[in-house]
Amino acid sequence: MGWSCGIVGLPNAGKSTLFKALSAHEVTIAAYPFSTVEPNKAIVPLMDPRLVNLAERCKSDKLTPATLEIIDVAGLVSGASRGEGLGNQFLGHLRNVDLLIHVIAAYSHEDNNDLNPQERRDIINLELALADLATIRRRMEKTEPKLKSGDQHARSEMELLGSFEEHLNRGQLLLTYPFSPGEKDFAAELSLLTIKKMIYVYNYHEKNSSKMINTHLDEDAFAIYGRLEAELIDLPPDEREEYLQAYGLTTSRVGELLDQCFTLLELLTFYTVKGSEARAWVAPKGIKAVKAAGKIHTDMEKGFINVEVIPWNLFPESGSLSSARDQGLTRIEGKDYCVQDGEVLFFRFKA
Repeated sequence: MGWSCGIVGLPNAGKSTLFKALSAHEVTIAAYPFSTVEPNKAIVPLMDPRLVNLAERCKSDKLTPATLEIIDVAGLVSGASRGEGLGNQFLGHLRNVDLLIHVIAAYSHEDNNDLNPQERRDIINLELALADLATIRRRMEKTEPKLKSGDQHARSEMELLGSFEEHLNRGQLLLTYPFSPGEKDFAAELSLLTIKKMIYVYNYHEKNSSKMINTHLDEDAFAIYGRLEAELIDLPPDEREEYLQAYGLTTSRVGELLDQCFTLLELLTFYTVKGSEARAWVAPKGIKAVKAAGKIHTDMEKGFINVEVIPWNLFPESGSLSSARDQGLTRIEGKDYCVQDGEVLFFRFKA
């Protein structure tokens, strides 16, 4: 299973510009709604110094980093949830992503000059909530006939749907709903939008550099110069540092944004070394060893025997697994072992 992030926001928020910065792909960037008729998609490798270090120790010729898929849909407008323009279609592209990157223009522009960033944020959140209400009501209509037969499962489902509806009608996203594990699985099954993790990216204009640098944001928010980050891609590497310094920055913030998305998704990275390849794998925190094996291949999960574990930073400089064993740096774990971030795993399984 891959991991994906969907970019949403109003027209002119800087979504496609941010997508270009994240993916280094040229995209259509225009100042009108629905310029991105088909969603832009890119598989973005995650920079990982640990993987580079491990590959150097193991003398691996091939490095395969972990990745995130980034999906950019067109700018949404009020009424998108009801099918205004092509909005409803675009919302559909987001139902299977794991996290929403909500881009908010932190500057004035002609389309929304009378709106402040909080109002722009609220417009998109309202459209997401209205889309979820429509999904919930369609499910209610489907479930209601079953109530007449005394179906207790249907009754429980109807009560839960009603509770979801009430939460949204109070102006709250389902991300803040007090789910039990089973309830969250049901909400995910409905592909609801407001249950997804979300990061608010405030896109500043370069001329407001001091304002962005002094901005204090919550852990689910991020500040960036979207246009500057996109322009960096087109500059030779030796000119990028000088360009950043002109705006009071020492490095691109794109990597930090991807790291924050990774953190919000509650993911970890584990590593494998096989032949000449050192590879990073992404998995949810708390994953059991047998399920981690399944990330690599279903046959490894089915035939799982055990896993040999060593933290990446303890791997010998010689790159030798036998040397690590001789030094007592590895240990053997069973299928219920909870994999930890940064571990190198060697799986044993029946073919």
